[in-house]
Amino acid sequence: MKRGSWPIAARRALLLLAALSPGSGAAQSVPGAPTHIELHGPAGLRNVGRTLMSDPATWRPLPGIGTFAQAGIDSLDIWLTPDLDRDVPADLRQGEPWVAGVADPAGRRIVLRSGGALGGPGGLRVVLRHELAHVALNAATNGNHPRWLTEGYAQYASGEWGWEDAWQLQTTFLRRGALSLRSIDLRFRAHPVEARTGYLLAYTAVHDLAALGGEAGLRSVFRRLRDGSSFEEAIWRTYGIREEDFERRWKRSLVDRYGWLYVLSRAGVFWVGVTGLVLFVALRRARDDRRRLAILRAEDRAAVPSGGPWSMSDSSGSSEHYGPPRGADPDMPGGPPRSD
Repeated sequence: MKRGSWPIAARRALLLLAALSPGSGAAQSVPGAPTHIELHGPAGLRNVGRTLMSDPATWRPLPGIGTFAQAGIDSLDIWLTPDLDRDVPADLRQGEPWVAGVADPAGRRIVLRSGGALGGPGGLRVVLRHELAHVALNAATNGNHPRWLTEGYAQYASGEWGWEDAWQLQTTFLRRGALSLRSIDLRFRAHPVEARTGYLLAYTAVHDLAALGGEAGLRSVFRRLRDGSSFEEAIWRTYGIREEDFERRWKRSLVDRYGWLYVLSRAGVFWVGVTGLVLFVALRRARDDRRRLAILRAEDRAAVPSGGPWSMSDSSGSSEHYGPPRGADPDMPGGPPRSD
């Protein structure tokens, strides 16, 4: 045995025992996870939680922040419950049925609603990633951030975006066009539809912020917020633009992607597709009509008798003649010719 190998093995054994200790639920073996995670809730749900904790996708590095170790987070408390209004800390309870998760970023506590509405473990992991992003951003900025930034970042980091979200933003533009970053925060205090719109708008703002300088730019903004700068100071020192300039860029991108021009362009694509489909059906029907007409004409030609158009035969083979009588004067129909 090489010198020093026994202490390393002993430390690994102690870590394994800590990971398997009752009630721990820790995910120390998963890269990027905090060193200690305490799971709370019914036994069956704690098993679901352990499955989530051991999933590497749960602990993917967060944009502009990295791992939880890099954010300085070494412990988390997570509750799993079918009812967010019961069996959780009083200050984390939520009566609204549309809320799927709650985070206390400063206390590093998360509450998740379990149930079929989340679409199984994949949906629960997305919600968990959303709440984890709140905790991580709070640590990365020391809690110094506007609300739209943390909600938009949580949407951005968890990948909560789909085509139906784009159409919801389009309907927002149909109802009202005046938007601002500060007005987003007011939507979170409104009814569920307005809150959902607020989350989507916040996501687009963070998406545009990330587009300015990628993860390095986000990391710089977060670091300056942690050092005490305002958001306006942070983006000025990072990108050389003021908050009002960023807001104008964001609103222009919203109009380009989700405003009237976007709706009209999508409507144009739709009607081009419909027109092409109608033309395809019409051309196919015309081809079938020509084919049927050719068949009918062929049948008509086959039905014409071989004796010519002025004769017709009965079944006995006799024929009747419908021309002028024999010996008649062609110019005097009827009767024999007369002599003067």
